[in-house]
Amino acid sequence: MVQTDLSQLNRECHSWKESLRNYRSEFSGFQQQLQEMVDQPLQKAVLPQVEHLSNQFDIQLANINHLKHAIKEHEKMAGWDKNSTDGQVNEVLWSTHESLLDQYQILEHTLSDLKQEFQEFVRQKN
Repeated sequence: MVQTDLSQLNRECHSWKESLRNYRSEFSGFQQQLQEMVDQPLQKAVLPQVEHLSNQFDIQLANINHLKHAIKEHEKMAGWDKNSTDGQVNEVLWSTHESLLDQYQILEHTLSDLKQEFQEFVRQKN
């Protein structure tokens, strides 16, 4: 039973990392698209929104990298915990996993909102 739990934990971590890689790729593309828009003449009124979006892309790409790193560290700890305690998961490991899940869900929501905001900006610009 505990082995199944550790396997599930590892599958979840792998899934989160894969999703974060996809988000990083998607938002890097958005950042590039925004840069291409800026290379063209823009109305002065849209410059604050362009700056806001650019800053948000930088911040969220950093957040993606930080969370991905934290998940990797958690996986290392889970592997160590499995080897040192005969597969028994301690409370700290589960607590960390739950915290990472919360962080992942919050980031996912933030990224969804930012994506929607950017898509609306692109629609208005065109």
